[in-house]
Amino acid sequence: MPTPKFLIVTTVPETLITILKNQPKFLATALAERVAVELVTSPGPECSAIEQIEGLPVHPVHMARGISPLKDLLSLLSMIRLLLRIKPGMVHSYTAKAGLITMLAAWICRVPVRIHTFTGLVFPTQKGMKQIILIWTDRLTCACASTIIPEGQGVKDDLMRFSITRKPLNLIGHGNIAGVDTMHFHRPAENVPEQSRDLARKLGLSGQEFIFCFVGRLNRDKGIAELLEAFGTLPEYTRLILIGALDLTAPICEQDQLIINQHKRIHALGFFTDIRPALHLANVLVLPSYREGFPNAVLQAGAMELPVIATDINGCNEVVKPSMNGWLVPPRSAAALHDAMRTALDTPPLMRRRMGVLARQRIVQRFEQKQHWRNMANFYTERLSSLQENTVQGGYSGREQEQKKLLNRL
Repeated sequence: MPTPKFLIVTTVPETLITILKNQPKFLATALAERVAVELVTSPGPECSAIEQIEGLPVHPVHMARGISPLKDLLSLLSMIRLLLRIKPGMVHSYTAKAGLITMLAAWICRVPVRIHTFTGLVFPTQKGMKQIILIWTDRLTCACASTIIPEGQGVKDDLMRFSITRKPLNLIGHGNIAGVDTMHFHRPAENVPEQSRDLARKLGLSGQEFIFCFVGRLNRDKGIAELLEAFGTLPEYTRLILIGALDLTAPICEQDQLIINQHKRIHALGFFTDIRPALHLANVLVLPSYREGFPNAVLQAGAMELPVIATDINGCNEVVKPSMNGWLVPPRSAAALHDAMRTALDTPPLMRRRMGVLARQRIVQRFEQKQHWRNMANFYTERLSSLQENTVQGGYSGREQEQKKLLNRL
């Protein structure tokens, strides 16, 4: 009997080359005697780099973000063809669109183990018909999955509150999908202090400024409008660094873009492959999102000993504890955000330093990357045991016969 295949699926390659980087490689080694790991994502120039980094095959299946019935149907057909050709024993999808396409295709193809991780829910912040559509697509995803993983406790609570599924929902570890390499995200890490000084010179900073840093896509749901309003009346010695590219799927308004371009104390630096120099330079991270699953920027900032100002939403409030390692504010409130930023300014440096030390301790204890990878390997091992039992009982060969018939029809 050939070694069963295990497919890890993401909507876009950026997830594999940033958040999940090196995790598939680790899993492929840890599970080598049980399963062969391969990757699936939308086509793009990053795919060849992912193959080199992970040492694993990458299969392209185009998946469009947002609601697009015709494109989604074409993606579903492409995914079905891929699954029928590869015949995986287990699939695991991340993010909403990959989950919908992969779980439905895997259910149609009778893949025995179908895992989906909800990395964040869009529907709680939507209204009307769009919310209804999003709720029912998530319900369909859950109906087709055999195992459902919420990225954090807040995501789990929302899945239960909106009756998305009655299936068991269990976090892996303390949540998050990747963990943090706390030796990489560490203030004294090799070359980081020097790169931080270079960035300060590039921005014309004297060292006397108080620097707030935002890391994330420039997307209207990230609270950029509130951030700009809150920052606008802060003292002249403050600076705001924005790390992240403009998100064209939900872009910020033209007025906010104009403010960013013209404000002398705002530095929009675009996408950074390595955000550590910016975090090293900053005094506080600010993340005023309306919604999150489990924000990696908060974890990475904490590992870099930065206090965090974040909104009191899923994920953020599972990491940030007020008065210990940061401040929480209600979403969509520029006034509350301004007050928190003002409080951070007025907090004595030694106290902010202590908050940063406690932030790193919390990340090391709960979200260390290598421990998360081991948790993932143990989780998959349990699922593969049930797959092997199914194979021994003859279910695998029967499934292959049905897949061949379906492939001939397509």
